[in-house]
Parts: sequence; C-alpha cells; structure tokens
Amino acid sequence: MSLHRLIPCLLLLLIMIPLAAGAAAPIPRLLGPPLGERWFSISMNGERVGFAHTDVVETKDGYELFSEGSVKLKVMAVSRQSSSREWYRVGKDLSLKSFRVEQTIDGTPMRLKGTVEGKAVKAVVESAGKVTKKSLKVKKKLLPPPALNFYPSTQGAVPEKTYEVQMLDTEGVKIKGVEIKVIGVEERPGGVKTLHLQNDLYPFVDNDIWLDLSGNTLKESVRDDMILTVAEDALTVRTFMADAALARKDLILNFSMIKTDLPLKDPVRLQEMTVSFSGFPPDFPLLQDARQQVTRQTDGTVVVKTTKTATAKIGSGEANPAALAPFLEATARIPSDNGELAAKAKEIAGGEQDPRKVVERLAGWVATKVKGAAMDSQPPLETMKGGEGNSQSHARLYVTMARAMGIPTRFVAGLTYIMNKGFVYHSWAESHVGEWLAVDPTMGELPVDASHIKLIEGESPEDFALLAAVIGKLQGAILEQRY
Repeated sequence: MSLHRLIPCLLLLLIMIPLAAGAAAPIPRLLGPPLGERWFSISMNGERVGFAHTDVVETKDGYELFSEGSVKLKVMAVSRQSSSREWYRVGKDLSLKSFRVEQTIDGTPMRLKGTVEGKAVKAVVESAGKVTKKSLKVKKKLLPPPALNFYPSTQGAVPEKTYEVQMLDTEGVKIKGVEIKVIGVEERPGGVKTLHLQNDLYPFVDNDIWLDLSGNTLKESVRDDMILTVAEDALTVRTFMADAALARKDLILNFSMIKTDLPLKDPVRLQEMTVSFSGFPPDFPLLQDARQQVTRQTDGTVVVKTTKTATAKIGSGEANPAALAPFLEATARIPSDNGELAAKAKEIAGGEQDPRKVVERLAGWVATKVKGAAMDSQPPLETMKGGEGNSQSHARLYVTMARAMGIPTRFVAGLTYIMNKGFVYHSWAESHVGEWLAVDPTMGELPVDASHIKLIEGESPEDFALLAAVIGKLQGAILEQRY
C-alpha cells in the first residue's frame, strides 16, 4: 500500500492501498495489472489500525482502478486519521487519464476530480465550502498512486533497475516524483517466490513491497515492519470492518458515517421516519417487518420507512417452538449456558415471570450498569464484570441473559442516528415476547426509536461480511420525520 505520507507527515496515502504488481526477470513481462478485488489489513507495531480494498476492471481502452480504505495512526504525539474512496481511469500503459477522490483527513472532508490533458492535469478541488481549480505540469509518465506497485512488472521488472515516474499526490494536489527500484526475485517462507521492490515515497525511510509472481501485492513494509499492509482474504477484512464500524472506532468512523442533507431533530422522540439510500448492492437482502418497510426503486435507491412500534410480527410460522429454538441456543459468542451469566440474569429478573417485564429489567440493567466505550468487542462475561463495552458488547450480554431466562432473542445490527452527526452503525437485539420486540440495551430503549434501521440478523462472520458490503458506500436523504 502507498504509505508515502506517513513519515514524517502521516498523510493520506497511508491508505492509498496497494494494488497488484508482479513479475521480475526471468518472469515474463506482465501485459497489465491482475484484475479483480484485493483486500488488505493495515497494522502498526502489531496492532491493526485500518483496512484497504481495491478493484481493477479492464475497459476498452485501459483500466479502471478503484481503491478505498480507512486508517488511524499515531507516531509519537502525532495522531492521524484518514479515509478515502478513489476512482482512476488509466490507459493500457497505465498513464492516468481521469480521477475522482473523496477523502476525509482528521475530520475534514475534501473532494477532488480532474483529467489529464496533454502535459497538464486539470483538477477541481472542493474543500471547506470552497471550489478551487488547479493546473499541474507533467514531465514524465504520470501514474495514480495504486499503480505504483505493479508498474515495474509491466515494464519487465529488471533486477537492480530503477524506474522513475511521476505520481498524482491527491492530498497535496501536486505532482510527485517517485523512484521504484527492483531488488529481485526472492523466496519467502513456504517456498513462495516473490518480487521485491523498494520506492522512495518516504524520506529517510525504507518502503519495501513484495509481490507474488502472478502480480498480487502480498506485503508492504514501512520502516522495518513498523507499519505493515498485508493481503488477507475478503471475509477476514470485511468482518474486521463491520466489527470496527459497530464499535465506532476512530479508525473507521469517518469512513462509515452516513451524513444526510437534513438532520433528525430528536431521534429519541421520533415516531416515524422515511429515508432514501443510494449505494445498496442490487443483491443485498432488505429486511422488513412491522416496524420497518423497505422498497427498492427502479433507479436502485432504497427507501426505508420505520415506525416506533412496541412489537413486530414477522411471519406466523415464527411463533412455533421449532422456529424459535435457534434463538434459545448457547453459542460461542452467546454463552447462555454459562452459570455465572445465567445466575446474574435470574437475579436481575427478581422472580418476574412475564417475559416482557423480564426483558425490560434485563435491558435496563445492561444499559445502566455497562458503560458505553469505543473499544474492541469482548465476551459477555467480560462485559458484565468489566462494566463497559461497545454496542456489540451490550447486545451480546443482553442476548445471552435473555436466552438464559428462556426468552428467544436474536442479535441484530444496522444503523441508528446520532444527533449532530448522522447515521452510524449500531447493534441491538430482538426478543420474542409473543411477537418480536426490538430492544436497545446500549441506549436503554424498549422499543427502539424509529431511527433504528435493521440491516442484518445474526452475528456470524458471514453476517458481518454482508454488513461490510455497504459500509462506506451508502448515502442517505431524510424524506420525512414525524414526532
């Protein structure tokens, strides 16, 4: 991944995402970059601090390169939080033709778009409510940041040869000279042959890249592995994205938040809401029930209407014991058979037999006794003992206790509205008390307010990967709000 602004400045290209690169002599020269998606984790001193995702698509006259990512880094006393989504159109020789970038650095958004016209880049910058036009001179082949890694392979990647190119610096909105040196072919653990490259993106700091001979970036290292970008499978990275978004961790908060043109005046008092979203994949399953109706429009937008209702009937078949049985089971993440958790749930219930009242007591206890915190998720027992956790931790503890009391309950996640910010990702629960009742054990709401929009039911890695498919992609517009 292009991390060239980290040291000493910690700038955005920390997340400019490594794209596929490839073969060195005697490996044949690559005719172009490997096509398709790639996923990467980003870590600093062994701690995961972000993610990156890329996609390469061949076009009639070249390629389209897409990249997105989010990261939060801290070096000494300097902290940097960046997120971006970028689109580049390049020719067959990888030279830049046009671009569009949306990035947020330390909470400040910026949009950039432009085209390459002869020996000049014509760019339009939108930031802080101002629109600025710039013209940048180009002297050598101009590459977008994601093309740096695979460029030498398209030239034959001759060992010990240094390739001099220019790169579009999208944060500084300037042209930057870059030297990329081919170290040679090396054998990594497991007998995997890789192409080793170095570039001078960071002054006084080595930036090493290893690519497999099929043209895929495997690893990028800044300052002897202080900052690492490593290729991972999609499920692992997407699960991390969803977990971090639900935890509202800084490293992904700006990337995942959905701001709207109009604000909600008072989410707690909200009785009905209608919101239009763009960005849902065509095959994304849209969940509906008595409190949430969803319609996909012909233009691809999705309209969601929610109501603050006490219960939600979700199909006549769900009331029978066989259908409800899965929501009583103990699992690795919902250990309702744990004696200590079950005993605490019984204590909180205090002999109450009415399921609805038991739900009220459990949800109220979790909301009151567990302090909200933007932290990693943890097992329910740790949440109960530690007295703090994110919305996932609240929801898992509540679901565990409710199941221990014999109340069918499921973990759900989606969006909720935070005053003066926008829609953020959030976890809550649904308990079956004759009908399904939506319960928010983080906010202490029963039923939940109308700003809660359910996107998934369940908390398996596959469920979280589904949620990650929309993180960073949705744009919303509030059409109606009633109090």
